[in-house]
Formats: sequence, C-alpha cells, structure tokens
Amino acid sequence: MGKIKILSADVANKIAAGEVVERPASVVKELIENAVDAGSTSIRVEIRAGGKRLIHVSDNGIGMEREDALLALERHATSKVDRIEDLECIQTFGFRGEALASIASVSQFELLTRTADALEGTKVSVDGGVFRSVQESGCSPGTHMSINNLFYNVPARLKFLKTDTTEMNHVTNQVTWAALAHPNIHFSLTHNGRSILDVRACDSHLERVRLLYGKEFAENLIEFTEDLPDLKVYGLLGKPEFTKPNREYQLFFLNQRPIRSRIIGAALTEALDAMVAKGRQPVALLFLTLEPETVDVNVHPAKIEVRFRNERTIYSGIVRILRNAVHKAKYIPKIETPTEPTQSEEDAETRDNSLSGRVSTPRHTPGTGQRQRATTPIAGTQRTHAPQVPTQETDGIEQAPETVDTSGAQAASTPTEIVIQPPQQEIPDGVNLSLLDFENVQLKTNLFKTYIVAEAEDKIFFIDQHVAAERVLYERFVNQMQADGIPVQGLLLPVTLEATPQQLSALKIHGDIFEKLGFDLEEFGGNTILIRAIPSPLPTRVAAQTVTDLLDKLPEAPHTDVQLPEAIDNALITLACKSAVKAGDTLDTKEMMNLIKELSEAKLPFNCPHSRPIIVEMGRDELERRFHR
Repeated sequence: MGKIKILSADVANKIAAGEVVERPASVVKELIENAVDAGSTSIRVEIRAGGKRLIHVSDNGIGMEREDALLALERHATSKVDRIEDLECIQTFGFRGEALASIASVSQFELLTRTADALEGTKVSVDGGVFRSVQESGCSPGTHMSINNLFYNVPARLKFLKTDTTEMNHVTNQVTWAALAHPNIHFSLTHNGRSILDVRACDSHLERVRLLYGKEFAENLIEFTEDLPDLKVYGLLGKPEFTKPNREYQLFFLNQRPIRSRIIGAALTEALDAMVAKGRQPVALLFLTLEPETVDVNVHPAKIEVRFRNERTIYSGIVRILRNAVHKAKYIPKIETPTEPTQSEEDAETRDNSLSGRVSTPRHTPGTGQRQRATTPIAGTQRTHAPQVPTQETDGIEQAPETVDTSGAQAASTPTEIVIQPPQQEIPDGVNLSLLDFENVQLKTNLFKTYIVAEAEDKIFFIDQHVAAERVLYERFVNQMQADGIPVQGLLLPVTLEATPQQLSALKIHGDIFEKLGFDLEEFGGNTILIRAIPSPLPTRVAAQTVTDLLDKLPEAPHTDVQLPEAIDNALITLACKSAVKAGDTLDTKEMMNLIKELSEAKLPFNCPHSRPIIVEMGRDELERRFHR
C-alpha cells in the first residue's frame, strides 16, 4: 500500500461521475433539472445511439455569462447553495455543483450559452475533463449542451451500458417523468433523428397525461386534491377496472421532483390493496407538496430517493387522503359498452397525436412499495341465514355442486318433469335505500337470490349480497379484535372433526390464533378434534369446515410477532367468508336494507377482503344504448 496522497482533479471527477452519471439517462436527468432551474419554458433533447454517441439538451432559460459558464464546469460550483443551512430548504432540482464537471470528465463536452441581453454567447469545449477552448459564439438565448461519446475514456464503464434500445428506454422515462412533473414546459425528444416525444406546454397534469399516454388512459383516471396541515396531495388514480399487472404506472413526485419512496408505495398499497384484484396493481400518479425543511433530498447522489422527517405522519396522511379520494369518487366499476369513435373524433385524435408526438408508456417507474392488506375496520351488525340451496365455497366464491346424469339410455324415454320455481320476492314500490351518499335510491328486487338491485335517478346498482356481508363482517371482526375480542358462543354438543397429521401439527403451532378468533378446540385422541366453542357469528353447520380451512392455510412453521397480524388477518377473512350470507340465501326487504346500510358505513365498501367488487353500476344511458333507443 502506497503513501496517502491527494487525488488529482481528473481522477476525483471521474470517481464523482461514477456516482452521478450511471448511464445516458442520468446525464439527461441532470441537464433537464438545470434547464428547469434556469426558468426554461421549452426543453429539447436529442439522442443518438441511445445516448452513447450524442446527448444534446437545449433550453431557452436565462443562460449564463462567460464567467459563470467557466465556473459551472468546476467541481462543487453552484449558484444554489451558500451555507450548510441552505440544504434544509432546497427548492431547486440541481444544487450540488458536481454534475457538469462529472459529465465533462467522461465525455467530449461542449457548452454554448447566452443571456437574453448579451450580443454574443460563450462556447466552452472540454475533452475528458480537460478544457480545450473558450470562445465567443453566436447562439439563441438559453443553454445548449452536447455530450459526445459518453464514457469514451472510461472503457470499463462503457462496456456496462446496455443496447441502444434499452438505454433509450431509460432516457424516454426520464423525459416523460420531467414532462409529467412540469406540464407548463414544452418537452421534445428525438432519437437518431426520429421524434419520440413532443408535448406542448399545458395547464394541468391531467392534460399532460392525455398528451403522453392518450385519451383513453386519461379518461380512466380519477382526479383529486386534498390538503392536510403539513401535506398537500394532487393525484390521478386509475378507476377500479383500470389496473395493470405491475407497478410501472405508479409514479411519485415530491415538490415536482420524480422520486422513489417505499413509504409512499406502502401507503398506496395499504389504501387500495383491498380494492384491486390479486395479481393486479392500481394506476396512480401522486404529486406531493411538502415544506422543503421537512424532507431531505440530499440522500442519494442522483437525488431520486428522499428521506421524510416524519415518515409515520406522511404514511398515515397519504393513506387517509387516498381513501377519502376513493370514497368521494365512488370507486364502483361500471358496465359500459365500448363505442367506436366517429370520423370527426378519429380526425381530432390524429391531430392531437401529431401535435403531441405520443410516447410509448414508460418501462420503469420511480415508485416502489410492498403489498400489505388494509385492515382499518368499522363495526356493524349482520344476521346470517342457512342457505336453502346447497353451495360449495372456494376462497369466498360460491359454486353450485355439479349434477351428474346417471340415467343413461333411459333418459330419452323418461317423461320430462316440469319444475315451477317460486315467484321472485315482491318489494313494495318506493322503498328508499341508504346506499353510500347517493340520493333517491330505491330497493327494487333481488336477482337469483344473490344480487340486490337498487335504482337511482339515472343508474342501476347491483350489489352482491355475499361479498357485501363479507366486507361488513370482516371490518366488524377486525374492530372487535382490536377491542374486547370476537364474541364466543359455546356449543351444547361439541362438533367433531377428523384431522390429518399435518392439521394436528398446525393446531399445536398456531393454537393461540384460534383462541384469538374465538374458537375452543380440544384434541380428543387419535386424529379427532372437538370444537367446543366458535365465534358467535359463525353458523355451527360450517364450524368444522372453517377450522379445517384455517388449519390448511396456516404456515407450517411457528409464526413470529411480525407474521402474527398477517396470519390473523387471513384468518379473519376466512371467518368473514364462512359467516356471511351466501348466494342462494333468501333475504327479506328489511334484511337487504340493513345489509346495504351497514355496507355504506364500512371503511372500504367497494370490495370484499378477497378484492372482488361488491357494487357494480350501470347507467341508464348504457341500458338505452343496448336497446338502441
């Protein structure tokens, strides 16, 4: 090991470049941020060979004078920070003063800039961190930077770059995110002379989304704004039927800066998990505004990750805001017929596309988060009934038992038996229903002993009685678990259950979970389990099946304190499913009205704990369209 020595400026810059300049997209991000800070209203990005050969970023901002242009290429030169205290209230996007020096050290760099009141501009050329020339030059007001042959002098970094297509996808993402964050700026992007993106300045984020992703995408978003004392959130949420298979369409912005945040991602999952089908992800563009001193944007060299001063407050605030937005927007799927656009609409769309240069959707997003189940409950009451039609259950989905024809050849000669179904229950006209905050809703009928039908002034609601009861019971159980526990009913005669060795093992490991749920189970020798008490809402007839299902679903290994809430939550979902009214159960008018009233008071009235929709809406106009009225 040699003696300690000071690194040369050239080596230091190249090391810094390794932190700031990961790939061509990193360069584009830094230069766009500088252009935004310069007050630009138009930013043009030109790329060749995925950014390996050329990155050219041009803006119409305030530009720089000769002295500032030279200083801008020195390491740690910045106009945005004077004191260490300034880092606590950063309101600009670039501030470290190392980006240009780092970029220039690993490329053939050219800077051309002019202020609006100057007669001539300044042109600075740097080759691998070495100044080659500084001269006066004519140019339009603003700043124009060209990065040629990125990493040409650092071959180890160059060989880690991916294909031109992959690198260009990353560049497109960066420009797209910047365009979303700053709808008041015109952005254009070309690759090898071909236009990739060209979006005019507009007045709103929703209009910018339409220009970037198209009319259909924008029309499937719910727009909301909500303020808390320390947090303001403007958001665009996908409608309940508008979901994606991954998180690529979950984009987070903080004070107009695209960010990654596990806190925001987890809050989004917490708020919407129960409303989105398993295996699907919600579409969400969230724009947060916070006071600069409450967040640290100086955590990561690329400024993509941030640290909140009070993470718990931010997390709970976002969950509350998202749930309020869902309730206000009435997150109910609609039955709609896709309509073919008229010729004039197609012409208009073609015009819009030619103006906007619609870009393909981003492949990667800055938003991340882990899935976790929403468990905020509200109490309620619910009666259950024995089904008059036998059903089989699979994860909360009722299926009619299969009927096997064993009559063989005699069937043809057997007279056909005519079965007269009992008449549908009659509901008096004018029975008002309390459904969420809709006005003038009337109960109309119950279809197939499964779907409660209600009518409003211009729409019809179909409510699945089983999943509605499942949601009500689940939230009640969670609420009871957090209070005094689920009420227990002792059985006069114990229910006997024959268990497998694996199920007996699970009972030994997870007996405490059954106690918390209100079960009193006793091993009676051999493979027999006696059920002496059950949760009071659970019908005795399904007690054995419920215990069996729980034993099969519990993990084979002992649970930890961290895993216990999830295990209990899954058990509560099963318990709610088994205790709820089933498809095929007959409900009278009062029972249907009570069920809908309790559903309307639930925290998450739109989906059952399995994420199946509870309410489906059909507009009167849709019904008339189907009858060609």
